[in-house]
Amino acid sequence: MEIETPSADTDPGLPRIERTAEREVFANDYVTVYDDDVMFGGVFPGRYLRIVERDGRPGAAILARCAGRYALVLTYRYPTGGFEWGIPRGFAHGDDPAMTARDELSEELGGPPSSLVPLGAVSPNSGLLASRVHLFLGEFDTEVAAPEDPQEVLHVRWVTLPDLLDAVARGEIDDAFTLSALTLASVRGLLDADRR
Repeated sequence: MEIETPSADTDPGLPRIERTAEREVFANDYVTVYDDDVMFGGVFPGRYLRIVERDGRPGAAILARCAGRYALVLTYRYPTGGFEWGIPRGFAHGDDPAMTARDELSEELGGPPSSLVPLGAVSPNSGLLASRVHLFLGEFDTEVAAPEDPQEVLHVRWVTLPDLLDAVARGEIDDAFTLSALTLASVRGLLDADRR
């Protein structure tokens, strides 16, 4: 069964939210925050908050693998107030998500991958963030664990796929990018050999 997503272009009867004015209320090197005036369904006026990361350029998150083992990085996530294990990820370094992926792997793990396989893209929070993050499977010839910034990445751990999936099942890993990359790699059959 194919799932088709309608659009206002193909179905003019769909309710729309149209921007009537854009107000930038905050900006830094990472995000721009807008408080937009909108019309809901062309009838009701309202406001909508929108956050654009790195001028709308896509970030990257990478499921890194070496001989059946997968890299996790431990970072402190200020917005959620705690430490989190997850896959390497980062804001856009330019217009090319693959370049961002390679740069992030070098920064967070300590070396570039021997190859990158695109897995797809996700919208992290489409109700608030106007961003997409590209997901990759990064293949390594050797396990690297020398992050450039030990204040950002506190620890690198390479684990087997069964151990990684057990940690997900126990709720120890709830990072959305990790879960998304695992799902996309799994449905494409890219994890089959590592399930033992």
